[in-house]
Amino acid sequence: MGAVLGAELSLAQDREQAVLDSETQGTVSNSWETITAESEVTSWQVLNKGVLEILDGGAATRVRADGANSWVIVNGGRVTEGIHLGGARAVLDNADIRNDSGEALLLSTVTAAGTTTASRAEIQGSTLSGAGIGIAVAALGQLSLDNTRVFGSDFGGVGGMGIRLLGATLTMTNNSLVQGDAIGLQLDGRTAAPGGPIIPREANIVVDNSTIEGLTGPAISAVETTIANITVQNGANLLSGNGVLLDVAGASTIGFTADNSLLRGDLVADDSSTLDVTLQNGAQLFGNLINTHSVAINSRANWTLTSDAEVNSLSMGGGSVTLGSAEQFYTLSLGELSGTGMFNMHVNLMDNTGDKLDINGEAHGNFLLNVQNTGLEPSSPEITPLHVVHTEGGDALFEVVGGSIDLGVYSYQLEKQGDDWFIVGSGKTISPSTEASLALFNVGPTIWYGELATLRNRMGEIRTSGEGGGWIRSNGNQYNVTAEAGFGYKQRQKGLSFGVDLPVPVSDGQLLVGVMAGHSRSDLSLNRGTSATVNSYSLGAYGTWLRDDGYYLDGVLKLNRFDNQADVSMSNGTKAKGDYDNFAYGASLEFGKHIKLHDDVFVEPYAQLSSVLVKGGSYHLDNGLRADNERTVSVLGKAGATLGRNLELPDGGLLQPYLRVAMAHEFSRNDNTVKVNDTAFDNSLFGTRGELGVGVSAALSTELQLHAEFDYMKGEHIEQPWGVNLGLRYAF
Repeated sequence: MGAVLGAELSLAQDREQAVLDSETQGTVSNSWETITAESEVTSWQVLNKGVLEILDGGAATRVRADGANSWVIVNGGRVTEGIHLGGARAVLDNADIRNDSGEALLLSTVTAAGTTTASRAEIQGSTLSGAGIGIAVAALGQLSLDNTRVFGSDFGGVGGMGIRLLGATLTMTNNSLVQGDAIGLQLDGRTAAPGGPIIPREANIVVDNSTIEGLTGPAISAVETTIANITVQNGANLLSGNGVLLDVAGASTIGFTADNSLLRGDLVADDSSTLDVTLQNGAQLFGNLINTHSVAINSRANWTLTSDAEVNSLSMGGGSVTLGSAEQFYTLSLGELSGTGMFNMHVNLMDNTGDKLDINGEAHGNFLLNVQNTGLEPSSPEITPLHVVHTEGGDALFEVVGGSIDLGVYSYQLEKQGDDWFIVGSGKTISPSTEASLALFNVGPTIWYGELATLRNRMGEIRTSGEGGGWIRSNGNQYNVTAEAGFGYKQRQKGLSFGVDLPVPVSDGQLLVGVMAGHSRSDLSLNRGTSATVNSYSLGAYGTWLRDDGYYLDGVLKLNRFDNQADVSMSNGTKAKGDYDNFAYGASLEFGKHIKLHDDVFVEPYAQLSSVLVKGGSYHLDNGLRADNERTVSVLGKAGATLGRNLELPDGGLLQPYLRVAMAHEFSRNDNTVKVNDTAFDNSLFGTRGELGVGVSAALSTELQLHAEFDYMKGEHIEQPWGVNLGLRYAF
């Protein structure tokens, strides 16, 4: 028969041959034999292009097939003492193959008359369980597993391998499992037949959506000058009992690729071996690469270190490396670095420590440092420069994600000093978390005044008619705010309010009093995608007195409840959230005179004083930042005039277009201090502003009136580019 390359694969091959020779056995030679449920259970030898077929319900004890054109087909049947292929082929479908004293399946390679014939097995939906080794495959053999389970148990204190492979090909697909009591898959570079011809020993392994597991040892072990390429792809998994996914020893050379899979454990090589690792297509590795020769991380793949690590050469093509965590910092030491990628890092500026990238050779390419942003404060805003990247030269460019690093109140910069890179305190700016906190504490007065404008329009109407009634109004506006603290935001407000009022008899003129309720929502837009939302719920009372000589006095009391929510996008894109509730109390008093001119033209000069107190509080973002504010106070004085005309409509209605101009001044300056992580900010909107409004009121009948107004305002710290009010009232 010639040399059999497979003897060293088997832990019990001599015993197998002796048992096979001593048993009563069937022989299939140049024929086709079918085993059914009614057939005798015995051992079989297949020779000379013979085919042994075991159907559902059929069984055999031991099967051996020799020769390139000899076949073993098991379709739903079972074999109780294993199958040995000597250059033959097996097709197993829904088969149950077991052996309590050796391999469930042995694929040998035979060399005779200068011709080498390897075995091949295609297995689908089957279970194979062996003692010592589940399946053994000699050089050049081909084994494919589809939705198949392979188990290798400990055999007298030795073995415990799911599969043992000598320079062969293994393909696993469709949720297959290979499990060994010790090692899931062992790769061996030895030639099995001493003195025989040199057989190429390169193994190729593809694990596709399948699992290899070593219960007490590594998932995969490579020994004795193994040369192999291993690809783990499409959700495949490697599991180990000792934390080592791949153990490379004995002057072996391994190329390992993880593709679109998540792996947890270490890849280890000894000093005599070479291990090259590639992560690609979103693959995730949580573990260490120990004594690796080269590492390539491409196409959204990520390697997360679990301790300090050293790699001779790292190339990146759109992948990333995560060095440590907020609780544990690591150093990644590289011989050289090239490509394009990202390093996820963590720092603690309270004690000036953090992750570090230490390149002891040249670095070439473009790299992002995604330093964890946090709301926690450094020991001092004037930080000691923190060393995060060291190189020995090269043209590499390092930048931080988002252009800066949020650390508490401020955002800090990355600065190159020689061939090294540092996080520095110079050039710091207010962080997005701080901006959101200041904006929420600042927005209460503008919300209150935006709702007040709606009510003031209603009061102008009832002065004109002198009749009580019910009303409903909607309003929308935008404020562009630049606070004293040096940040800005846009506030878009929309709301709905309604109320009812009644006339009260007085000796001079007319007096109406009413109550109102409303809701508004304000959406705040800040820098870099940060936003906030405030829902306002209000109750109020109002009154207006118009004397017979044209003088009038308007008064408003209003209570608000604000629900505040912040959605912060930190500089690196990480989200942080926080919320709190507070109340506001305010009043407004306006005094003026309605002066009738000729041709139904009128003018109303007026002066107004409004004040609102927004209760402060303390709130936290989930990134650790905290903000405190005792109160926010606004005192707004205003003087202006309204010019309008009453136009009678042909059907008896009345149309009143008007123009309003005013100058306003915010007096509150020192009552709006906000502390963010104990850093104080002046949050006032102190200054003067001009206002312009145009509108029209239409009395369609004695009961029904419509109203519309457009407003514009511009000041030192605040601008209202537009404001719209639409209303309807029905007189009783």
